[in-house]
Amino acid sequence: MKTRQKLISELLRQAIIEQLALPSNLQYGTAIYERGAVEIIEQSPHHIEGWAGGLDGTMVEGGGQRRRVKLSSTPKGLAWHCAGNPKNHQIFCKHCVALALALAHGNK
Repeated sequence: MKTRQKLISELLRQAIIEQLALPSNLQYGTAIYERGAVEIIEQSPHHIEGWAGGLDGTMVEGGGQRRRVKLSSTPKGLAWHCAGNPKNHQIFCKHCVALALALAHGNK
């Protein structure tokens, strides 16, 4: 029996975002989202891609680097990639959090 691939929106609810991110990345990513520094480039039922970050200000305010982020629903679950993550070290960083929040709560 084939399992239905979940929609990306089903995999990025607030509680899941909070489980995936370290507290500091959750704080910084939330600040990026709340300051409106997320630009969605492409979105489909199973994929979202965008730019996150790049604001002036302190890191706590969401300032810092602007990175390209991809979040996808796969048959194995959620997959993500941030251009700012070092090779083979795929943490759910502040940029991933910001893009996930834009999907979960609407892009500001």
